[in-house]
Amino acid sequence: MAKVLLHSVSLDTRAGIVSAAGDPNQGKWFQGAHKLFTESAGLDPFRVHTLTNDPKDADVIVFVEVGAAEGLFVEWVRHHPYVRQYREKCFLFTTGDFTQPFLPGLYASLERHRYQAARTRTGYYLRLDENPFIDERPVPEHPAYLGCFVGTIKHHPVRVALKQLPDDKFLIEDTSEFAQKMLFLSPEEKAKSFWPHYADTLASSAFALAPRGKGCGSIRLFEAMQMGRCPVILADDWKFPHRVDWNSCSIVVSEKDVARLPEILERNLPRAAELGKQARLQWETYYAPPVRFHWLVEDCLEMLGHRRVREAIAGRLIWFRLLHRKTLIDYLRSKRQIYKRERKIVL
Repeated sequence: MAKVLLHSVSLDTRAGIVSAAGDPNQGKWFQGAHKLFTESAGLDPFRVHTLTNDPKDADVIVFVEVGAAEGLFVEWVRHHPYVRQYREKCFLFTTGDFTQPFLPGLYASLERHRYQAARTRTGYYLRLDENPFIDERPVPEHPAYLGCFVGTIKHHPVRVALKQLPDDKFLIEDTSEFAQKMLFLSPEEKAKSFWPHYADTLASSAFALAPRGKGCGSIRLFEAMQMGRCPVILADDWKFPHRVDWNSCSIVVSEKDVARLPEILERNLPRAAELGKQARLQWETYYAPPVRFHWLVEDCLEMLGHRRVREAIAGRLIWFRLLHRKTLIDYLRSKRQIYKRERKIVL
């Protein structure tokens, strides 16, 4: 049994991230993961771990962050008083695509080569405004489409390649034109159009295509599982979360084999319903609201159990990644953005 302190830097006004031009609700958005995990702790059927507000008393301190709230290089988390004083028991849960693992934790878009049993594991995506129309729906006896994808095509070549699939078997919708605008729509506005359309499209297909985006992960994979659709995963670099029985609930296709999707999915069509049922079962077991908190803590405790080198040392070894030119450029760009906003240098 562990005592857990859940925190988010978006709760600290000193971080300067709770308001942004054009989006008065961004502070609430950034605090979404904290809200959802806190609610999950209240629903937890396992009742093994408990919440605490005392960092000294906590066995584990978890920063639960959405997107850019933690900074691309975890600036706000790394400099937080909790991390400075209790580094060995601090972890990060982040939905950011490119967050660098300067802290141990769960990263939604974790690349294979960055996996370490004692430091970095694959997480998943959370949204405060989750689509309420994505509910469990059985695969139709005669689905309208073999597979579908609704999203921004330009984010990766594998998505662009989807446009070449036969449109009598695949529904591919490019949302590039309004994707950014859609982010700032209220839940009420989304509920009138996009959300039900997205859910109905997913429900009309035998399989759900889940290609990687800017990062190697994809929120669509988890939405497919939630509805009870077998995700067709096209993400060569993504490190699969270790608990899920992926063989029972998904189809993995190499990014270079997009053109073979009609053949592959036709061959697996008789299994679509069973794969979908298993996908929903795996989602309920590991990702549904009541169980999220429990498995988050279990992952953190497992990482602690695998630790052989103090985090004070292991975390500093990550700085060698700045020798990579692109990482260094991203790092300097991040510093510049923070300076423009805060008028101070944060290392």
